Amino acid sequence: MGLGGLEPATRRLSVPAGKFRIRRARDGRRKDWHSAANRAVAGLWACYYYRYSSLERKSARSEQQEASILSGLPIDPKHANPKLKGWRISDSLRHFFADFGRFGVIANEWPPIKDSSWRLQELKDTKLRTFNNDVPKQGRRYDVFYNRQRVGSLEIADTSDYTIEEPRVIANLVIRDPRPISFDDISRFLTSVATLLSARTGDEYAEARRKAETALTRAHRASRIKGLDASPEGAVEVLFLGSAATYIKLWKRQRKDHRTA
Repeated sequence: MGLGGLEPATRRLSVPAGKFRIRRARDGRRKDWHSAANRAVAGLWACYYYRYSSLERKSARSEQQEASILSGLPIDPKHANPKLKGWRISDSLRHFFADFGRFGVIANEWPPIKDSSWRLQELKDTKLRTFNNDVPKQGRRYDVFYNRQRVGSLEIADTSDYTIEEPRVIANLVIRDPRPISFDDISRFLTSVATLLSARTGDEYAEARRKAETALTRAHRASRIKGLDASPEGAVEVLFLGSAATYIKLWKRQRKDHRTA
């Protein structure tokens, strides 16, 4: 006993060692919880920063692409000279392929396309890629350019009843990302292609125009919904089925001019 009957201060302040261990364990759990919370906050911030940076990069790329597409002059097309491959080639395909050998050249020289930013450039590869299995496997394929930027593709194939007198063809035109280009400009190009691949008047031409307008409306809605994250769902894709009478007339006139020159 100490003075006045009191216990020494050291004993009065003593605490069982087990309680220290409990406190240390609780303090450790609190630190672990705070560390986990900090890591979660840091992870959320990193995700937000990455997403925001990604959107900024997409926006910058989109602006650069738009400037690239809208500036400059149309390309000087360098057409390939494709050849049909294989031995199971139908007569209609052979006739179509021969008749359409000048399509890219004539289309680019035709005033509605010549006086615009659009150009076609024929590819060497004849394997069709944008059709289903109900059409021939081969045809004529073209890259579609707007000024100096490749923006889409055009594929043309014969129908089973193709003849020079009834030159019925099927074509698929795709503009992958129409957003940088005005819809009026796209509409005029689609109309020009539809005219070349039809009789220019009547139900056939009207149907081609209707398909073009429907595709443009669908693409416009998709691009507004998708915004920066626009996907191929916003592409303009039009399937034409026509007699190609306008092109055949221009082609025959050109052949006649060359013979008399």
